[in-house]
Amino acid sequence: MIKRMRKGHLAGLAGLMLLMPLPAGAQDGATLLEENCSGCHMADDNGALSRISGQRKTPEGWLMTIVRMRLFHGMEIEPAVQSELVHYLSDTQGLAPSETEGLRYVLEREPAHMEEVEAPLGEMCSRCHSAARFKLQRRTQEEWALHIDFHVGQWPTLEYQALGRDREWLKLAREEVVPLLAERYPLESDAWNTWLEAQKPEADGSWVFATSLPEKGEAYGTLEVSGDSQPYTVSGTLMTVGGEELTLEGKLNVYTGYEWRANLDIGGTKYRQILAISEDGSSLSGRQFLHAEDSLGGAFRAVRAGGAPAIVGVVPSTVPAGSSATVQIVGTGLGDVALSGALEATGGATNAYGSAIEVSPAADTDGLITVASGDTTTDDTLAVYSHVDSLKVEPAFAVARVGGGGGSAGKVPARFDAVGYWNGPDGQPGTEDDIRIGSVPASWSVAPFNEEAEHLKDTEYAGVMDETLGIFMPGVAGPNTERPFSTNNAGNLKVLATSGEATGEGQLIVTVQRWNDPPIR
Repeated sequence: MIKRMRKGHLAGLAGLMLLMPLPAGAQDGATLLEENCSGCHMADDNGALSRISGQRKTPEGWLMTIVRMRLFHGMEIEPAVQSELVHYLSDTQGLAPSETEGLRYVLEREPAHMEEVEAPLGEMCSRCHSAARFKLQRRTQEEWALHIDFHVGQWPTLEYQALGRDREWLKLAREEVVPLLAERYPLESDAWNTWLEAQKPEADGSWVFATSLPEKGEAYGTLEVSGDSQPYTVSGTLMTVGGEELTLEGKLNVYTGYEWRANLDIGGTKYRQILAISEDGSSLSGRQFLHAEDSLGGAFRAVRAGGAPAIVGVVPSTVPAGSSATVQIVGTGLGDVALSGALEATGGATNAYGSAIEVSPAADTDGLITVASGDTTTDDTLAVYSHVDSLKVEPAFAVARVGGGGGSAGKVPARFDAVGYWNGPDGQPGTEDDIRIGSVPASWSVAPFNEEAEHLKDTEYAGVMDETLGIFMPGVAGPNTERPFSTNNAGNLKVLATSGEATGEGQLIVTVQRWNDPPIR
């Protein structure tokens, strides 16, 4: 087992704060907002509070705002009241589901997402934080202008840290960036107005899911959501690809009618879920990760049990040729299963998680398989392979962070998958017609990325790669007097995966702690 060190940062605080129970018999949100915020924010003729009324944000966005008021402006507020305010603001001044599309990676704390930000927003905003951070806000033009002024006042060194001394950056910010932000991310939108009036999906009931656990691989299970008020109670069972059965229990809050935030105990390990309920209430999607180490996790997909027939996943998703396996088709409303393509099979047995079927592919079987049950079909969700032509490391580039050593910031590990491919019709590896097999078992190691990394002995100091799991655990935070210049245990490493004759390579930067780690980076 990989040894863990808990990180004490604001992201962990968010996981707790967003699950605080609502105060019994609490006043309505509007009254709480006035009582706790009107001391600094003036009300207009309609009772709307300055600054606050001109914004819409995600639950994490509103939590960050309130925490900033506490830290920098002396706001005093009880945790339960803070939770109520986050609920109220998220429900009345949040984002519609369509307004978060394509940006949920930052909420789900996806560790290896690479943004491409166009000018001038890349130079003006994304030199300090993700583009998703401002794209997940909606403001009036006046509020966007005040937001620029806030940055200048809150961070007087902004001109230096944003590398802005080569241009009239404040003039550009006010005259070009503010109108652009107001046009692209306005306070008023048809999507939000429609969502405010829409019937919201229910979270309670039974769900069937597919996911993966950092050290146990692909998994599936069921969860039950119950309770008359938030936080709801979550219970269920998770089955690993290796056949281990784990109990699942925890608490859930739902914001803005669809934003699912849960803290769970799965087999004695704490996990965090950041998911979205589909607008019709039939499915869930997002990411589940270790509560102490959000870089270790996996996609989470679920469908409502008893709903329309649906397939949410296949576990395992890859089967070595010449072996026997029980393949679990995860979903609801499923009966007999039909496999077609590289492997032909019918039958199976229904169970609480969908339907399972036994397969025994011949030793020379290679190919993708279509899975069908009744009218429900998924293509290329199962692969059988006798060989791997090429291997890719995913993610191709990742970041880990040293930590511990008596400091408050824990280590941030990185996890990699070895993804196998067959050569396509051109017979050459690494070309566009290659056929993706999926994750395959591999042996893992690291090597110096370049001559400088070799000279500084990065592989000796930066950390340790688990040879079978593909999880890299960084070293203790420095300074390290054994290294040149007493530098930290940072490093620039090649990540090497080997499966049979195939090899793959990625890059891992091991760097220093992240001391300020807000819920939205």
